[in-house]
Amino acid sequence: MQLAESASWKISTDEPEPMLIALYLRDAAGLHTRIDPDIPRLEPAVPYDAEPLSEGAVSSVQWAAWWHQLLLGGGFWPDDKNPSDLHNLTTDPELQRLFYWPTPDLAAGVPSDTPELHALVRQHQKAARIWSEARKHEFVALSVTRQRVSLELGAVRSVEAGLGRKARPFAFDVRVLPLAAKHAWRLSPGRALVSRALYRDRAAYIEWLQPIIEELA
Repeated sequence: MQLAESASWKISTDEPEPMLIALYLRDAAGLHTRIDPDIPRLEPAVPYDAEPLSEGAVSSVQWAAWWHQLLLGGGFWPDDKNPSDLHNLTTDPELQRLFYWPTPDLAAGVPSDTPELHALVRQHQKAARIWSEARKHEFVALSVTRQRVSLELGAVRSVEAGLGRKARPFAFDVRVLPLAAKHAWRLSPGRALVSRALYRDRAAYIEWLQPIIEELA
């Protein structure tokens, strides 16, 4: 996770591994899913040799429900909890969503009442982890490039200069995904999905992000 922040605001950018793995599974298994927003295929493309499964297939329906849970996960440490509360991870649903717990065994993170989805996860788990780790390395390398460092901080400073005051307290969580599209989807006031193609394009990314900062600040 990359974090830009001050005493009153914070913006995080991350490419969460559980989301990468879920999308890999969708593409590798040829699942046709009905989700909102409709997320494009991954890039680089994931090869698959299975017959595509329809939206009504049990595993497709189970995958869509799992994806919805992942969209709710991650984010910032809750204001009402202390760092010492981390020891409650195995029993606290809020902390489990934050850390996409459990993650060491991918199948353990899939809802227990989804046997068809479990079977697909176990079939593709090894390849999914190898693929997602390669994408994470790419994302980290991209995030620390000269043109990316402090980009969010600069955007907030620009908005503050235009407003003539410091930004109000806000938190904005950006999840970056390697997709075959140049697009962003606002999931909630404090969260968005952004394709890596948009994230990589400094001018286009700032053009998208600045109005959101103006709204929140």
